[in-house]
Amino acid sequence: MPERKALLKLVILAAIIASAFFAAWKTGLYEYTDLSKAATAVRDLRDVRFIIPLFVLAYALAATFGLPGSILTLVGGAMFGFGLGTLLNWSGATAGAIAAYTLARTLGRDAFRGVLGKYGDKLDALAENKGFLAILRLRLIPAVPFNVLNYASGLAGVPARSYIAATALGIIPGTAIYTYFADALLAGAEGAQEKALLRLCIAGALLMLLSFVPAIARKFGVGTASAAVMALTLTTSPSEAQNAIADHSGFDAVLRTNVVNGLVDYDAFKRSPDFAAYLEAMAKVDPESLSDRDRLAFWINVYNAWTIQLINDKGERGSIRNINKSLGLLKLKGPWNEQLVRVRGKRLSLDDVEHRIIRKEWKEPRIHFALVCAAMGCPPLRTEAYTGDRLEAQLEDQGVLFLRRSPSKNRVDVANRTVHASMIFTLYKADFGGNDANVGKFIARWYPDGPEKQLLNSGKFRLSKTDYDWSLNSQARALERGVTTVNR
Repeated sequence: MPERKALLKLVILAAIIASAFFAAWKTGLYEYTDLSKAATAVRDLRDVRFIIPLFVLAYALAATFGLPGSILTLVGGAMFGFGLGTLLNWSGATAGAIAAYTLARTLGRDAFRGVLGKYGDKLDALAENKGFLAILRLRLIPAVPFNVLNYASGLAGVPARSYIAATALGIIPGTAIYTYFADALLAGAEGAQEKALLRLCIAGALLMLLSFVPAIARKFGVGTASAAVMALTLTTSPSEAQNAIADHSGFDAVLRTNVVNGLVDYDAFKRSPDFAAYLEAMAKVDPESLSDRDRLAFWINVYNAWTIQLINDKGERGSIRNINKSLGLLKLKGPWNEQLVRVRGKRLSLDDVEHRIIRKEWKEPRIHFALVCAAMGCPPLRTEAYTGDRLEAQLEDQGVLFLRRSPSKNRVDVANRTVHASMIFTLYKADFGGNDANVGKFIARWYPDGPEKQLLNSGKFRLSKTDYDWSLNSQARALERGVTTVNR
């Protein structure tokens, strides 16, 4: 279903672009790509009211839908002169480039990434790390099609901040030179031939020089990546990120020292250089190079570690839900959408890790016993890191801790034929079988033979949601309240 939806969006994108070209053809706008027609338009438009905002809007719309913009650059130079023409051409081109990028990213990015498959992560890493310089270099080369680069950047997932900055900066020289060129043509048409010829020669020389700027930059060590190579070859050179291994021993050490019965000493994590070093090390790991079990252990540890880091980054000591809290009708992004997780040059949110990576790839319900959202109502945080070779035993043990040893969260009342279960089983019911009876059968595997297991397997019970305690799972807060999370 997600793939079909992504494909539909891509079809919509293609239809929008095709419609724009069709509309331009039917209305006769393409006739103005002829310089003689454009010259007539310049004379006719000079006295039109509000011509400046209308011109910028026309340029932006043309760039948005991939229509030829070079003629508009020449018209802008001829109509407004070099100074004002450069400013207006740059404004329209930048606005249109951003709109085209946004259109391609919104409607085509998912389908494009689906086609790339496992190479999508490589492209994302390149786009995140080298997107700015790559786009900047390509903007400086006049031969690179302006509209193609707009759409390609959106499809490739170049970060918006990198794309906008590189585009706004990179098109300045070319825009100025083309505008100067058009102004020189106008001067020649109006009789100043000798001066115009000199200016045309200068403009041509500047265009040639502009084409060599990226090569000159590379020679002086600015870098060698290009967005064209990034989008077409999808390859990277060997790097520290590719060679890094998922060593969780540093995280294991700080967990054993600073987590007791699922309660966390957040201040100790904040002070720990080992914990900071672990986060930096995980940012360099290529998850795709790991085995299936090691990769799942990696993502569980990443989720739990960055949840702790989020709490400390925000200085929160009450509840994770206080982070980016909604204010009345103003809906903020919430703690789980904060783009703080770093893996191979990518920025991810906790939601990305849980829902778009772990749940999507593994279909493993027990991960809900392992991912800890920094709340007392969550499953208890283990005093050790997850590892691929012990993952099965660790997940099973988490079931024991959460289902059998946390009665405030999960318990079976045989007398009243009621299963009191954490909100997790309601929120993610589809992961546990999709209905109450299947939830009961899933929980039953952690119970020994007896009336409780019989009730769970029968399906003839009422599923009742227990209260979810969102207060922080910190040792200090628990001490104040006189509570513990599990009985080991």
